[in-house]
Amino acid sequence: MKKRWRKFIKPIAIIVGFSIVVICFLMFFPRMQTFVLYGNVDIRDVNLGFRVSGRLLSLNVEEGDKLKPGMLIGHLDPEPYLRAQQAAFANVSVQEANFDYAQTVYDREHKLYGTGASSVDRYENALSTLNATKAELARAKADLATATLNVSDTYLYSPSTGTVMIRAVEPGTMLAANATVITVSLIDPVWVRAYVDETNLSKAKPGTVVTVYSDSLPNKTYRGVIGFVSSTAEFTPKTVESPDLRTLLVYRLRVVMQDPQHELRQGMPVTIKLASS
Repeated sequence: MKKRWRKFIKPIAIIVGFSIVVICFLMFFPRMQTFVLYGNVDIRDVNLGFRVSGRLLSLNVEEGDKLKPGMLIGHLDPEPYLRAQQAAFANVSVQEANFDYAQTVYDREHKLYGTGASSVDRYENALSTLNATKAELARAKADLATATLNVSDTYLYSPSTGTVMIRAVEPGTMLAANATVITVSLIDPVWVRAYVDETNLSKAKPGTVVTVYSDSLPNKTYRGVIGFVSSTAEFTPKTVESPDLRTLLVYRLRVVMQDPQHELRQGMPVTIKLASS
């Protein structure tokens, strides 16, 4: 009888020991749970236009075109600004000649005044004329710089990578300064705007790595990092697709996304998952 019990002692001891290990693990190492947030993709738009007014000569992009930094978008008729630049060049030449003459007169009067052969009035008049022509020359050079800048501003270049969303005007249109020519949706960076309640605020810390899912591609995951958490509470916007009550005070957060294939679109609802203990 004792021999039969001895056969079961070792297996029972192993089972009991394993059970103790599992219980201790569960007690001292709590399981990781998934914390879920809901938000929307937030992509910034930029309205591009010319700094100067004029007639639109050409517009080289269509809606949906991809833009790269430095890409030429459009061109205004530069003729009025080229003429203004030529006039500014001529004025600089005139003012330089006036300044050279005033400098010569001043140098002569300065020498004569030093020897007593010239009066104080003549010396002071020469000095005053020299200072006036110097100021006029500086203003003429500033006008030339402005005219040159206006000529360069008849060309519109893309400031960053993006996609043309709206083509607002067509060639031949008379444009006012700063009028919108196209609207560009920036491809990078892409953010997700979400909200977290106060009880879960400690789980959503800046620098936390999250996994993001979209309804259009439910089987594909995107990686993101929480980059900003607001310090001010607010009511949840009605546009946020959340199963929780929207009357709760929440904190806005922003997730910086990694979307190398540019599949996320403005306003797209997404689900954000992050691990929490």
